[in-house]
Amino acid sequence: MNKNIISVLIAGLLVLLVSLGILYIGIFAFPSLMEEYYNSVFRSSSFDTDWLFYAHPFVLSAALKWFWDRSRDSFKGSLISKAARVSLAYGLVAMLPVLWLTFSAIDVSFIMVITWLTYGYVQSLIATVVFAKMNG
Repeated sequence: MNKNIISVLIAGLLVLLVSLGILYIGIFAFPSLMEEYYNSVFRSSSFDTDWLFYAHPFVLSAALKWFWDRSRDSFKGSLISKAARVSLAYGLVAMLPVLWLTFSAIDVSFIMVITWLTYGYVQSLIATVVFAKMNG
């Protein structure tokens, strides 16, 4: 199998596992923040759409692989440093604008938006570190 496909699958699996871990840690460590998810603005759990949560890390990893391949040479430093900077660029370019819009249009707290931004950075960092290690 192609090395790029393997790295996307490994990154997707690691992002999924860490995301599930963060979810359960969040439930126990920040119960009041998790209560915000019971807001009617969020869709309740449904077998029709739950699969999207599990597919997201693989879609994200595929997109980040493309972004990594095109941007890694724009950053200086070690591979880990480059991965962190590519992840920060992704967060600022892709996530910040959509989270700004989300905060302005949906009744969610500022702290929730900040946690989403942090969560997205962690997800992208995991994926780009995998790409840095596997594909240089």
